[in-house]
Amino acid sequence: MTGKVGNRTQAIAIRQLRQWMTEISEGDSICLRCECVLSDKQFKIWKRWFLKHEDKRWEISDEFKSFFFYRSRFVE
Repeated sequence: MTGKVGNRTQAIAIRQLRQWMTEISEGDSICLRCECVLSDKQFKIWKRWFLKHEDKRWEISDEFKSFFFYRSRFVE
């Protein structure tokens, strides 16, 4: 997730994620979990990105190094 290749990979992943957020049905969710060899580093990078740039409805779990988005059936 660092260096020249990491930035491009992250940009592709974010674009795909934003597309999924518009396509999922009400009542469905998206869950991402950092499970790479350097999962602490990966989680730190993604957490910083999510807090700064993404929808505030994302739930971040430090315990499980994961990110969770739920598309509510009801208007919030």
